[in-house]
Amino acid sequence: KAQGAWAARCMLGREDGLGDPFEIFAHATSFLGHKVVLLGRFNAQGFRIDDEGVRVLVRTTPGKEYVKVVLRHGRMQGAVLIGETDLEETFENLILNGLDLSAFGDQILDPDVDLEDFFD
Repeated sequence: KAQGAWAARCMLGREDGLGDPFEIFAHATSFLGHKVVLLGRFNAQGFRIDDEGVRVLVRTTPGKEYVKVVLRHGRMQGAVLIGETDLEETFENLILNGLDLSAFGDQILDPDVDLEDFFD
């Protein structure tokens, strides 16, 4: 319903001061039997990978999961989650809250670190 109302306002050229009703891009689907979740700027859209402050971290468990996060100046901007990672809600909150994750470094994707204890 919100998407339809937003589209109608855009087509009519009306600005009602409410802004964009969508806080974050999110898409979930299934591909070849694996759950696929795309969050935020999952492909570093709008950033150059070689820009200072942009980092892409990847964790893979062959045949089970693939996790990629895009960080800019220590703040999560997007993520690709394939498989049963159980990180969707936590990563969505990290993107929305814009918390500086610099102190975690590469441990942000360490499967032994339970991010939900810190951020969910």
